[in-house]
Amino acid sequence: MKLLIITQIVDKNDDVLGAFHQWIKRFAEVFASVEVICLKKGAYDLPSNVRVHSLGKEEKRSRLQYLWRFYKYIFGLRNDYDCVFVHMNSEYVTLGGPFWRLMGKTTLLWFAHKGGSWLRLMALWLGDGVVSVSKESFRGSDSPKFMAVGHGVDPDLFSCPVPQRTSERKVILSVGRLSPIKEYDLLIDACKLLRDKYGRRDFVARIIGGPLTASDVAYVAGIKERIKAAGLEDAFDFVGPVPNKDILPYLCGASVSIAMQRGGGAGKNFLESMSCGVPTLVCTPVFNQYFGEWLPYLFYEWGAEDFAAKLDKCLSLAPDERARMGETLRSIVVEHHNLKKLVRRVKEEYERLRARR
Repeated sequence: MKLLIITQIVDKNDDVLGAFHQWIKRFAEVFASVEVICLKKGAYDLPSNVRVHSLGKEEKRSRLQYLWRFYKYIFGLRNDYDCVFVHMNSEYVTLGGPFWRLMGKTTLLWFAHKGGSWLRLMALWLGDGVVSVSKESFRGSDSPKFMAVGHGVDPDLFSCPVPQRTSERKVILSVGRLSPIKEYDLLIDACKLLRDKYGRRDFVARIIGGPLTASDVAYVAGIKERIKAAGLEDAFDFVGPVPNKDILPYLCGASVSIAMQRGGGAGKNFLESMSCGVPTLVCTPVFNQYFGEWLPYLFYEWGAEDFAAKLDKCLSLAPDERARMGETLRSIVVEHHNLKKLVRRVKEEYERLRARR
């Protein structure tokens, strides 16, 4: 089978969407050829059976030119693909779905977000199916067209041979966009408790990521003011955006990785930490059935008190305990969120759908 992928950005250096570069590589291993249409093209290093076609955002093209190029590619390449994989952007299924149906192409949408406009529902109707991380990651998961396949983290890339200390202080690591939804205020409150209630001075909260919007920029300014007011300036390190391909040393140097966002499913950033065997502290119960003996360490009830208590427990782990916990965490990713398995399941779904025609 030959695959067409529609995605926003093909750029291995992009700090937000650079991880999808590895997805394309893995798809190229199981499909005869892969055509990629992206809104914006940057640096990439892909196998010889992959071709990348840009709608022209890097050339500052107009929306009308984007649309013209989109239709030029989907019709011009029609003999070079049998299946279509649309990554996150449901509007492309709306724009191309009727024509792909007429051309006999099988279309799947990857959508891992509880939100989404009416375009998401339209894409569900026009396409052959939707794949997502879990039922918690897609509104409309009760549809017979829905399939949960886990997240796509590559354990071959995200692996630490041995724990690596990169600073004298223990690192509490957070990776992701700096925005109100990530609830960094909770981290400030927890760090204050670590210092004042638990007497810890041996940690630094390392923040990787940056703001995307003007409101995000204002939010970051606000949390930095809160950090200053709390007297915690020496306990926070804002690194800024880091491309996904360069994130491994930060993960391997962390004592604990954290997520403050409530609800939802499995986030890519903390799955990458788990794949590296790093204690990963979350307040969403999505992993509770897998944490086993480590549940009292790794799941916290949302709120600064329990968050700080669990951070203290994780920072106090003996090396042998940390190693055993790391084996459990990595096994969760390998079994349930492995990119290679995801790609194979998507291919099998295409085969199943095409066999029904």
